[in-house]
Amino acid sequence: MKTRLSILFVLLALLALSSCCDKTPIESRLADKFTAYNKPSESFESLANLVKDKQIIILGECGHGDGRTFEIKSEIVKYLDSVGDYTLILEGMNPFDGAILNEELPVLIINKSGLNIQNCWYGLWSQTKEAAELADAMNKHQIDFYGMDVNPSYCNYFQIAYLKNLFYSDSTMKQNLFDYNWNKLLDIDREMHQYNDPVIQDLDYQYYDSSLLAMKDKLNNENVSFNKDAVLLLIDNILSFSNLAKCGFSVTCDSCIECSNTIRDRQMAENVAWYINHHPEKKIIIWAANFHGAKAISQIKYGKEPNTDLYDRYTLLGEHLANMFPNQVYSIAFTSGGGEVALRLNSLCCIATSSMVILILVVIPSLKMFRSTAFFSAITIKSANGRSRSMRYFTSESNIGRHK
Repeated sequence: MKTRLSILFVLLALLALSSCCDKTPIESRLADKFTAYNKPSESFESLANLVKDKQIIILGECGHGDGRTFEIKSEIVKYLDSVGDYTLILEGMNPFDGAILNEELPVLIINKSGLNIQNCWYGLWSQTKEAAELADAMNKHQIDFYGMDVNPSYCNYFQIAYLKNLFYSDSTMKQNLFDYNWNKLLDIDREMHQYNDPVIQDLDYQYYDSSLLAMKDKLNNENVSFNKDAVLLLIDNILSFSNLAKCGFSVTCDSCIECSNTIRDRQMAENVAWYINHHPEKKIIIWAANFHGAKAISQIKYGKEPNTDLYDRYTLLGEHLANMFPNQVYSIAFTSGGGEVALRLNSLCCIATSSMVILILVVIPSLKMFRSTAFFSAITIKSANGRSRSMRYFTSESNIGRHK
């Protein structure tokens, strides 16, 4: 189905969000800075000039189902790649998939028929029409890409069997092959990937983690025939996902979400840093949520009582990277105000409509960043004809773009 938009707004403003003197509500300060564009591509050259000296650009989205944002982000990625040497690093793809698809590691026992972007990048993005051209360009290696997510993607479902086969192929690692109970590791790994945390015992986690740490220690001290660094990164991400599983996979428990975000965002930042350290000549575009791109989420009040200070304890991907690479991170947040989208509810597709047909691209070049849900709950926008419109934030957390 078609998504209808009438206006694109681009904000290019240097805002001192940390100012303690300006008491004007952030909604009002942002609303005064919007400029209307009839053709989104007209803004890309100025955007490229703004980010030309930055090594890391983060492209956000208000929810993982905003098809129009996917289209705009895809166009930005293609434009920036045409004027510079960029790698697109993806939320929703694990680094293991990136290593396999880029032939940094051998395929071995991984089912080759599934080795494509549509399977290796989570379907919320890769299987939508809005991102189809971008996915196709990555499949053809016209755009360089890699994964950064701790959450499993296609290749991770083979990871324990893969390690066993990889070690068996190397004369040094083969000597220690029988130090591990591979069947037990496979069983625990399978339960974790089925999000079956309640059936995994503490002793199982201990065995799983200690076995992987032993593999890591062995690798660190040996010369091997495969890409050691890529395998060490794989093991780090397996261990981080094990820690995620220990947090629990609840989406309603604030303490579980806090635990998960702490682990996930820190490891995602480590994954990006790993890629940069191994490819120092490359610039990076990160495809992620606005939330993960935040550089100072602690400045935002969480919208749920009684834990309004929840974000005070968060350090997210954008802030980690800003600390690792000072003055080299530029975060861009997107949000949509309405239109027509396809919803996926319990695997069924239906249609949601809104009278507000608007898209907002928000660019904050300062070191401070925000989650758009915090600032766009109610905002007045002045359009090109001088009229003002009151916009209530249109969440698309459960929405998905037009599926093929």
